[in-house]
Amino acid sequence: MNPTCTTQTGNGKAPIYRTSSNPAVSTALSSGTRLFLPVAVATGSALVVPAVTKKAASFSLQGSNNVATLDYGREVAGYPYFVVSSLSKPVQLELKYTEPYDGLNHVNGDGPFYFASALSNTFRVETFNVTAAGRYQSYFIQGGQRWESITLLTEGSVTFSDAGLVATIDPVDLNNLPSQFNCSNDLYNSIWKLGAGAASAACVDAGSQSATWDITAEGAYIRGQKPGISALSSAFTNYTLSFETKIARGGTGWSVARNPTGTGYSLLLISNLPNATTFVNTNKTLTPPNTIVVSFGYGPLNQTTLPSFHLDNFPVPFDVLENKWYQIETSLNYKHLAVSIAGTQVFNVSLAKYTFEIAAGASFGGPMPSTGSFGFGPHQDQAALFSNVTVRAANNTQIYSNSLTSTDVLAEYGVGKNVETVCMDGAKRDRTVWLGDLFHTTRIIPASLSRSDYVTGTLRYLLDWQNFLGLLPIDPPLGYSATYSNQVGVYFGLQDYQILGLLAFTGYFDRTNDLTFAAEVFPAIQQQIAFLLSQVDSTTQLINIGGFLGPAFGSAVSGAFVEALHGAATVATALGNSTLALQYSNAASATAAGINAHLWNPTLGIYGISNSSLSDFSVAGLSFAITSGAASPHRATRALSALTNLTLSPGYKDSTRVNSSDRTANISPNTNGFLLSAAMMSNDTAPVKYLLDNLWAAMVTQNLYSTGASWEYVGQNLTPGLSLFTSLSHPWGGAPTYILPEYISGLRAATPGYKTWLVVPAYQGFGLAHAAASVETPSGQLSTSWQLSGRGRVLTVHVNAPAGTSGSLQLPGDRMIMKAVVNGKKSMSGSAIPLGGGMSTIVMRL
Repeated sequence: MNPTCTTQTGNGKAPIYRTSSNPAVSTALSSGTRLFLPVAVATGSALVVPAVTKKAASFSLQGSNNVATLDYGREVAGYPYFVVSSLSKPVQLELKYTEPYDGLNHVNGDGPFYFASALSNTFRVETFNVTAAGRYQSYFIQGGQRWESITLLTEGSVTFSDAGLVATIDPVDLNNLPSQFNCSNDLYNSIWKLGAGAASAACVDAGSQSATWDITAEGAYIRGQKPGISALSSAFTNYTLSFETKIARGGTGWSVARNPTGTGYSLLLISNLPNATTFVNTNKTLTPPNTIVVSFGYGPLNQTTLPSFHLDNFPVPFDVLENKWYQIETSLNYKHLAVSIAGTQVFNVSLAKYTFEIAAGASFGGPMPSTGSFGFGPHQDQAALFSNVTVRAANNTQIYSNSLTSTDVLAEYGVGKNVETVCMDGAKRDRTVWLGDLFHTTRIIPASLSRSDYVTGTLRYLLDWQNFLGLLPIDPPLGYSATYSNQVGVYFGLQDYQILGLLAFTGYFDRTNDLTFAAEVFPAIQQQIAFLLSQVDSTTQLINIGGFLGPAFGSAVSGAFVEALHGAATVATALGNSTLALQYSNAASATAAGINAHLWNPTLGIYGISNSSLSDFSVAGLSFAITSGAASPHRATRALSALTNLTLSPGYKDSTRVNSSDRTANISPNTNGFLLSAAMMSNDTAPVKYLLDNLWAAMVTQNLYSTGASWEYVGQNLTPGLSLFTSLSHPWGGAPTYILPEYISGLRAATPGYKTWLVVPAYQGFGLAHAAASVETPSGQLSTSWQLSGRGRVLTVHVNAPAGTSGSLQLPGDRMIMKAVVNGKKSMSGSAIPLGGGMSTIVMRL
């Protein structure tokens, strides 16, 4: 099911914009833009899964028929809007957004998302005050959703003529992509689209994600969101923050002792909540009127893996009025946190009071922090003005001052529009540019979307943040400028992500032969490689780097490094640097030898997870030992046979260290994606078929969870692995999008950019009758197809190659091709049949 995408051309009248309209949205709608429309809408007294229709008709809400459920069919993203054609009286409407259907049953949808402000709505619920017919839309982007509900909160009736999202991603037709795959198994065809669906939602054009603060002559007008944090003050400690604020609705909010993607103190000042401006669904238990609410963690509300701790409510000794300026002063040192409003102290509390409570949390411990930056952002459905910010050190010296009246503050506080075309971690949350996740993304895009700018823009963005050691940050957030790279506090941990990032670059180059881009960035890539080479142990030749993939001196990190070095040598050769290519190749050979000398366990037939733990092994370690070429065919076969020890339905657990009896253990499509390549390279189709038919099938066959995109994690019960927090549009889970065309159809690049290519059809092991694939290459479209006939005894292969390219056809494994007819002429026998550009038809009797 695909959402309808239309272009709004207008009716000659300017549309009516109400509520706090984002100027970028207003401009887009008035000039014509692309929209996502629901494929189905249902109304009733409660949520209901609507039946799919070709076009969602107008609908009304009134009385007990007060809930509309909207289904967009797959992952969409943009500015939610609706058009009211008539209403009986002013009403209030609550809109809720979610990827899985079940999110609609929860008060906060499947949010909130406090990890980073990420130029999208922190919250998955928002309320509208509808006073007249016309168009209404959110100020904020919803980064990714499939489902939406509209609930009438008050008496009256309202009729909608339209509802949808103004698209902030490219609304591609997944059935008509530049590069393609299809086969006789419709499930596999749907699985192939998952990676493309995830990448199309997570990759965004430059400037498409608008700034989330409005800068005015009075100051910054900020609506309810995760606080934007100043990049200029991450090292501030024991300081006093002073600012002026005017509540427009509900309350105002700020944060201290915080870094952009980390934890800190969140403080909310709630107004007296007058009836005229207060929504009927305002949670007065969470945000009592005339109160300062203090929490610690990611934000005032918990969300699965991003816990927060409510610390206290402090009553304000007077009515906090809306539309009135107040000066707020917040003092923080290693012992106390204090807040004054207009010179009246509201509280001065000892931080020691909360130490035990925080230490009891799984994610926190130790003394309460007093170091970190500050920022501003009210709570859900609130809005306020902020101006005249100053910070004084403990000795009363002013160390910061900003009126918040210049647009320069947008980049400083991480709320400026995205300046580069980038691919993010996921569509709905963690909307940061994760370095390691790009391993799969840069392979998915050439195999489906054929948007090289997504890859090159992302890699440029990461390289802009490169530090003096040559390291790239693992997750620089959107909205900040790289000019603040030394202040934002970007994270360079998980150093094996440097290897995965390098593999992302080389994987892209293998498929595109993009020499212009390679020449531009290779000097910076060399610095990254130099750092990695400096971490190789001179005795074992294993790399002393650990992280996400596994421990240092391990099979995963060392195998991945070997593969990355081989890829870098290919790039160096293409750029004419034979000396560097030889250096990288020799280093790869040395580490490969180290893997076999120090990590192979001949008794168990596995590559140990590290040189100090040879009896444990992992999916990533086994996979990279094979794909890097370190493992001999015999050792690869033995290692793959040990996979039974990792089986944990619906896939393979990350390593033997994961307890198989733990029902909460999740299956990673990311690491299992590495395994797909390894198994197919070893002509072992059984684990690949198992994963396709189970792990990836779960993302397709369950309507209430499916988004047309690949998931982040999958639970053993086939549901999303991190409950509502799970990203259901995560490119790192989309490996089949490139595996199916490259190994099932068998269309692979033998040299970068498919200048020479290889066709190795996997006509056995999957129960397929036919398969086909096409890919955009620098030389033009390259396509292949195969089909079985004669009760599976005759294999016919078609190849249509661009002029100036050449390749060969071979059967999987080492089988000799004894009988083949190419373009009607008998071919010489051999292990491969050479082919040139143009159309070739090969018929083989098996």
